[in-house]
Amino acid sequence: MAVSLLHAANLQKSYEGRVILDGLTLTLEKGRLYAIMGHSGSGKTTLLYLLALLETPDKGEIFWEGRSLLSLSDAEKAQWRNRHLGFVFQFFHLIAELRAWENVALPGVIAGQRFGALKAQALSWLERVGLAHRAKAFPTQLSGGEQQRVAIARALFMKPALVLADEPTGNLDTEQAQTIWTLFTQLVREEETTLLVATHNPTLAETADTRWLLRQGKLHPLTMQAPTPSS
Repeated sequence: MAVSLLHAANLQKSYEGRVILDGLTLTLEKGRLYAIMGHSGSGKTTLLYLLALLETPDKGEIFWEGRSLLSLSDAEKAQWRNRHLGFVFQFFHLIAELRAWENVALPGVIAGQRFGALKAQALSWLERVGLAHRAKAFPTQLSGGEQQRVAIARALFMKPALVLADEPTGNLDTEQAQTIWTLFTQLVREEETTLLVATHNPTLAETADTRWLLRQGKLHPLTMQAPTPSS
């Protein structure tokens, strides 16, 4: 029987009078892959930021295993993110002053551990994404594909129950995008993680268990035979 991990109900969000999300509701079950498609500006990033508690909805509620998340204090929200959530940003968001392995280990440091105690674990993750040989490199010394693999290793470092990915291959060429996506979904399946990804790429989206189209502030079931929005 499927187990609900995260449930968002009636989410509403507007910016400068423009409605972005209009009573949106979704449920994410444990160990499943979800894809959201939609044109630029449709609200995909806004939705991910709300679910990550990085922004607050105007109305609505978000539940984690039945517990309200929006009622948490800022400190409790940060703790929840660190323990349960991995986020893969479109533009990598690596810390320029940290080496690759240190970027991967950063969630553990935020949780209160020291870099030195986490190095072996970080190196193990870099090996899993094929970058053990680049462990000491700084982000500026890495290609776009390498930076995204570091970001993926960082997102999965704490073995979160939920990973949110915002156009994780949007800044990569077609070959790199397919390689990264195959690796990413393989790791997520191995860890039995729930993944929600926002993407323009129908080829990537069709590997998901469930697909939605975000249009006019609401989610609509999407089959890959149906027309998909252009990027």
